[in-house]
Amino acid sequence: MAGDALVEVLEVSVESAGGEGALAGGGIDVPEPGASRPTFDLEIRGWAIGRRSAAVAIEVAHDDLVIGAAPLEVARPKLAARHPATAAGDRIGFRVQLGLLRVPAEFDLSVRAVTEDGEREAIGRLHGRRAEIHTGFEPRFQPLMLTTLGRTGSMMLMQMLEAHPEILVYRPFRYEQRVASYWLEVLIALSEPASYFRQIAPAGSLDERRWWLGEDGVTPTGLRDEQLQHWLGAGAVRELAEVSQVRVERLYEQLAGRLEGDPAPRFFAEKYALDISHLVRELYPGAREVFLVRDFRDMVSSIIAFNEKRGAAGFGRGAAASDLEYVRSLGAWATRLEEAYARRSDGAIVVRYEDLVLDPGPTLKRLLEHIGVESSDEVVGRMVEALAGELAELAEHRTTADPLASIGRWRRDLGEELLGACDEAFGPALEAFGYER
Repeated sequence: MAGDALVEVLEVSVESAGGEGALAGGGIDVPEPGASRPTFDLEIRGWAIGRRSAAVAIEVAHDDLVIGAAPLEVARPKLAARHPATAAGDRIGFRVQLGLLRVPAEFDLSVRAVTEDGEREAIGRLHGRRAEIHTGFEPRFQPLMLTTLGRTGSMMLMQMLEAHPEILVYRPFRYEQRVASYWLEVLIALSEPASYFRQIAPAGSLDERRWWLGEDGVTPTGLRDEQLQHWLGAGAVRELAEVSQVRVERLYEQLAGRLEGDPAPRFFAEKYALDISHLVRELYPGAREVFLVRDFRDMVSSIIAFNEKRGAAGFGRGAAASDLEYVRSLGAWATRLEEAYARRSDGAIVVRYEDLVLDPGPTLKRLLEHIGVESSDEVVGRMVEALAGELAELAEHRTTADPLASIGRWRRDLGEELLGACDEAFGPALEAFGYER
């Protein structure tokens, strides 16, 4: 990037409103192609006019995940005068300023309008890049990133990893520790302009317990002190990143101090969400990533059975009106998983649940060689024994007699309608990860 730029906008495209869509018009005024910023954020300004009902807000999405939103509350009288049919008056403009640590270093953002009737239509797209965030912190422990979804065998793999002397696994609550994710989410929240500007311009009521996050009130357009503003959006963000790394390190130092033996742990293993993994790899160049996958049809079968067993609607099922709708929503996640692996395959490895069950020794050896830790037959054997010796601990999580019975269960568990939905939702991802459709 040129000069002190931390963000560059490479392309801006605007969708043409027409036909019978939700919008009668819309546009993006800021940024323009070629624009740059010296901070880890981006300001977007534009306008939107609804066709059948008034446009009331905009959303900014990356990979179909909304990362920001703003109401249409900026007066644009001259522009509104060209569309006298609008019911929104002259308040058809928007302004939103977003921190970009939530998205990868090269990003595509979709800007879409939301109408009073709940319709959504794209206004335009932004393609750009930001500088990776690095600090001077030198960690003793590197992350072993387990990127996956529920019911894919993550607890089983964690139990085996725990038996490796160079890998720290802490499991107080069902193997689900998220120490690094916790502190990186803190970093992301505090690096949002809406949050860090509250130090200088605490808009809204200070009686609100979360006022410092800037969830209510208008984000200032900028400070008079430009030098301070640039530090808040760049230098201070890097310092926050280092604070987050230190907190992660200190916790794992506490755990490592209780261990005996040699060699000392070099990695800590945790599960990660797709939308934060890129940030882990920026801050920890020595991290290793494992994409743990399972035949998505078996995953669906297991989720449905596990929810029935518990009498709950976990793994996001409660947000869907039916199993069919739920499968379609999981299809978007599978696509994102496939795309994430394609972007990060240089430092990642795919481990399939089926291979862990059917051929654990060679599968673990390949995994350990990728990580760069000891992969002797003795260590691998200890990891396999660790699982065999503690299967009772996982019994409450099983929905079949044993792991072997869970392979290919979709053939007997899912009806024709759900199978059709699975094929539509997961087809390309199944093929990408080596499963037959």
